[in-house]
Amino acid sequence: MDLGFGSSNQILGNAVATNILRTTAAQEQAITSEISKYDALLDANDSELEKLREKRLRQMKHAADQRTKWIENGHGTYTELQGHDIAKAFFEIAKRSDRVVIHFHRPTTRCCDVFHRSLSDLAPKHPETKFVKINVEACEDVRESGSSVVGIKYLVDKLGIVCWT
Repeated sequence: MDLGFGSSNQILGNAVATNILRTTAAQEQAITSEISKYDALLDANDSELEKLREKRLRQMKHAADQRTKWIENGHGTYTELQGHDIAKAFFEIAKRSDRVVIHFHRPTTRCCDVFHRSLSDLAPKHPETKFVKINVEACEDVRESGSSVVGIKYLVDKLGIVCWT
C-alpha cells in the first residue's frame, strides 16, 4: 500500500498494518477459544453440568452464610459508638470486621449531617462493611489511675484523624 509520502511513511504504514493484523488474529483466537468452551458445555453430559451446578450452589451458600454473619455483626446499619471506653469498642469492631467506615463527627458541624444521610443510605447497600459514627464532643479523654481506659482523644492522636470545626 503506497501512501505517496516516501519510503519512511511506507515502512511505518506496513509496520502498523502488520501490528493491527497480529492483534486482530490474537483477539480472534481468544474469541474462538471462548466459543469452544461454551460449545463444550452444550455438548457436555449431565454429570458435567451437575458438577458445575453444585459448584455454583456452594458459592451461593457461602455468600449467603457470609451475608448472615455480617448482619449478625451489625453490618448493614449506621450506628453510633457510645459508652465509657470508646477506644476499646473501636478496636473490637475493627477486629470483628474486615471493612469498617467510621465517621468521627461533631453535632455542631453542619457538613456532618450530609455525611450522616449519605452513610445511612450506603450502609444497607453494603452489608460487607460496618458503618459507625463517634461523637467526638460527647467522648471524654479519660485516663483512670492504673487503668488503660482512654477516650476518643487517644484514637484521634494515634490514627492521625483530622477533625473539622
